[in-house]
Amino acid sequence: MKLAFVGPVHPYRGGIAQFNARLVSEMSIKDDCLIINFSRLYPDFLFPGKTQFDKSAIQFGYPAERLIDSINPLSWRKASHGLKSWKPDAVIFHYWHPFFIPAYTSIARSIGADIPRVAICHNITPHEGTAFQKILTRYLLSNIDGFMVHAKSEGVDLLRLKSTAIFKSAFHPLYDNFPGQDISRKDARYKLNIEPNCKLALYFGLIRPYKGVDLFFEASKHLLDIPDLKMLAVGEVYGGKSILENQIKSLAQVRAEFIDRYIPNEEVSLYFRASDLVVLPYRSATQSGVVPIAYACNRPVVVTDVGGLSEVVSDGESGYIVPPNDVLAIAGAIRKFFNLQNSNDFNVGLADMRKKLSWSRYGELLRELITEVRKP
Repeated sequence: MKLAFVGPVHPYRGGIAQFNARLVSEMSIKDDCLIINFSRLYPDFLFPGKTQFDKSAIQFGYPAERLIDSINPLSWRKASHGLKSWKPDAVIFHYWHPFFIPAYTSIARSIGADIPRVAICHNITPHEGTAFQKILTRYLLSNIDGFMVHAKSEGVDLLRLKSTAIFKSAFHPLYDNFPGQDISRKDARYKLNIEPNCKLALYFGLIRPYKGVDLFFEASKHLLDIPDLKMLAVGEVYGGKSILENQIKSLAQVRAEFIDRYIPNEEVSLYFRASDLVVLPYRSATQSGVVPIAYACNRPVVVTDVGGLSEVVSDGESGYIVPPNDVLAIAGAIRKFFNLQNSNDFNVGLADMRKKLSWSRYGELLRELITEVRKP
């Protein structure tokens, strides 16, 4: 098939761009693929981070045409014209935020219903969404023929907004493309200047209120009985930095630290391989790219039972599932892990999860969906 993908890819940074590049690399094994990228993703004044662009020495790219300016309707027309002239068998949109609904809807309507239009839904509705945003989302969904969702809860949300939606549910595949995923714990800690003998619990990713980093550090107050424990949060802070700094200062008896920066691709595996346990204390979620990185690096996880996080964790085998907003439960899971005689007890469960989260399986489900929604 000829498949056109609409969404960010390098030079943009972040999980959506990396997912897009990795998926198209997989799909191109069997299909002829085209990516329509953004010439402008977010206007600078709307982007909360330091930069939208990937400055990594090692980059995950794929050839793409940068045609879409998110705030310029003329570029939307140009993109739709380019798509129609290429004559794809399907157009696949990466959707994650209502900000892109005007551009995506314009392109979807312009290419017409004769070409199957599919959305890979990284979020159906935003974590901090409004009623108006849900109305906008319905408008986009009405112009899409099929959907990929990454959690059962997302399928439920999709059907609330479009009761006739045709969709496939597929777990977020492994991020297996970061270099150094087999580096030893000792060497990873040496490169990061982390004490070789500490017990390291890691939070990784953008630091935003809904991701519960404050719960991660609050849990450390209940873990003073674990010798040599270190609680480390790594990721660029999107708001509330002073609150987080004050919280850490208040933890006088706890070894807690956060690193406020976006981690380049060449360093990502170092933090996971240096860790013993990865903690996702989210207050809300759909799914997460952090779990697939942890699994690729053979590290167990603690996740809260929100969105689809618990769907990719075998409790007691690849990690632990705890209730959301429960500091004592988060602390209890961390204690339980470090009290185990042998953390290698998770190896079998982690290997099983790696088999389930394959890109080839995701690609086949996407092809099945496209076939299902194609007009006879």
